[in-house]
Amino acid sequence: MFSSTIKTLRQTTGFRLALLSSASFIVGTLFLFAFAYFLLSASLQARDRDSIDARLRQLAAQYQAADLAGLKRSLALESSIRKTKPYFIRIAGPSNALVFMEIPDQWAEFDLARLERLPLTELGSFMRLPANDDSAVLEIASLRLPDGSILQVGKSTDERDEILALFGWILAGVAIPVVVIGIASGAFLAVRALRPIRELIETVRAIDSGAMTARVPVRRTGDELDSLAQLFNGMLNRIAVLIEGMRGALDTVAHELRTPIARMRGAAEIALQSDRGTDIAREALSDCIEESDRILRLLDGLMDLSEAEAGTLVLKREPVDIVALVEEAIDLYRYVSEEKAISVALEAPDRVWVTADRGRLRQVMANLLDNATKYTPRGGRIDLKVSREKSTVAIAVADTGIGMTPQDLSRIWDRLYRGDRGRAQRGMGLGLSLVKAIVEAHGGQVVAASAPDSGSVFRITLPLASDSGRPVPPTGRAERTAI
Repeated sequence: MFSSTIKTLRQTTGFRLALLSSASFIVGTLFLFAFAYFLLSASLQARDRDSIDARLRQLAAQYQAADLAGLKRSLALESSIRKTKPYFIRIAGPSNALVFMEIPDQWAEFDLARLERLPLTELGSFMRLPANDDSAVLEIASLRLPDGSILQVGKSTDERDEILALFGWILAGVAIPVVVIGIASGAFLAVRALRPIRELIETVRAIDSGAMTARVPVRRTGDELDSLAQLFNGMLNRIAVLIEGMRGALDTVAHELRTPIARMRGAAEIALQSDRGTDIAREALSDCIEESDRILRLLDGLMDLSEAEAGTLVLKREPVDIVALVEEAIDLYRYVSEEKAISVALEAPDRVWVTADRGRLRQVMANLLDNATKYTPRGGRIDLKVSREKSTVAIAVADTGIGMTPQDLSRIWDRLYRGDRGRAQRGMGLGLSLVKAIVEAHGGQVVAASAPDSGSVFRITLPLASDSGRPVPPTGRAERTAI
């Protein structure tokens, strides 16, 4: 049980992160300690060797000035004053035979007889003579005097070794809490760094268990994990909106499909129960075809709308004269307008080019004109205006129709939504949703303004064509009354 728990712990990201951060901190600190120890050792060694070299030169100068007898007197005088002998001093003949030697009492563990068998070194080089018990080393510098004699000065590493040993114990005493601090800081860093990830996991688990309103807490730190939490919450909000929209759309689709399917079923039942023969069958089949076409239009509209909202709608972009396209839409609804005695006016420059899908933009204008003629009473007016504004073109469609309430105005872009005042008119409630989706797929915008019994204004803005190669039309406006 314990081994499986340890194995599971080792597989967690938090454990690996804590181990990595702790190991990095501990190794870095130990490296600094080792480097400090090395610097101290090198500094002490350089200091000792400088003092040995200085002492060697001093004694050589005294030997040349007062020969061996004067040197002995000088050393005796120094010993009486200092009471200590910090240096080993040896004078040998040309054949390295001992002539004079002075060594502190505490250095008796060195086998000095070995000096007569060791090769001599030049000034600036040092020979090392280990103690019999290897507890210390005697570092010795040698110099051949003008008369052929050999002067040697040395110093034991006892004092240096004691300092380094003390420093080592200090480092060891500091290293233990450093290791503890490193492990604790690594664990704290892992826990703190992975807290947003754990919160994200807990949120996903809550959503998986059915709590769709769960969200990741945002700490407002501005770091990458905070951005991840905000993006994740934004995605969840969008998913919630889409799910809610899907539920509403499914309810509406079910409601919209129920009527034509019921009509088809009723027509078929009447045809089956009737004795009138082929006439009633043909009428029933005609009704079924009409209702089937309505269902197909509804499904096609929903598919187009879904593709546009998902960004997968295929657009066949080409240079399009938006003025000519609006004129085509006006001609399409000419007879409907004439039947209701609605006048349609267009104000536009000669040519305005955009790079767009001609068929989709024609669908946009057809939907807007269909709405305008449908909800404008007899004798009303529809005004269209095309204008160029810097890098965009604006298309406005204004009518004198029944208008919309503020509640309807806030929901007209929802798929399958139909306001209470418009339910008497035939339609599926997809027109304006498609208008918005297609315009935004072209990189444009559409807005609406309306009030009850005061008409409505729809305004579309689209980016102008930048590389169509078409001549730029004049900025003058011309009033054209199509109907």
